[in-house]
Amino acid sequence: MKDCLDCSSKSCRKNGADCFGLKEKSLDVYGTGSNTQTVKNSSALVDGGRAGELSRFQELIEFCQLQGYRNIGLAYCFGLETLALDIRSKMEAEGLHMIPARCSMGGVKEREIDPVKVGEVVSCNPAGQAHFLNSRADFVVELGLCLGHDVIFHRELDLPFTVLMVKDRVHGHNPLKGIKNYKPSS
Repeated sequence: MKDCLDCSSKSCRKNGADCFGLKEKSLDVYGTGSNTQTVKNSSALVDGGRAGELSRFQELIEFCQLQGYRNIGLAYCFGLETLALDIRSKMEAEGLHMIPARCSMGGVKEREIDPVKVGEVVSCNPAGQAHFLNSRADFVVELGLCLGHDVIFHRELDLPFTVLMVKDRVHGHNPLKGIKNYKPSS
């Protein structure tokens, strides 16, 4: 089996080679429904020398505006509520309506999910966050959900979404710092 990392020719990038027979199916996807406009709008964020000019947050705002998304769900970790408030303020200043969904919404207790647990600790409820946002938002931004909780959230979410920040308590929410010899590039 071919492996992209072990490929020395990089002919997909250099001359459009289709080593895995993906081209036709991919083109069908890009020509269907809103996908064509989404591809154009994402390209607009980097085309014409704009690559590296906008932060991810600036790209997010512009992308939502280009897509016509107005009701933006914000699925966030309770521990990041101050940041969530700042994000809401900045996005609403740009004309976007935020629909916040805290991880603990729904009041599910840990022992209700796992009977081995004792006490009254409220659990994170990523399924509840997804179900809440599915009927209210046009697009969802994920902010610092725990690993595993994000997996359930993605499974239950029926909307387009992006991840603005992943949780990494050790590396200040920058998990790439945990990879030895990592150097940022574009």
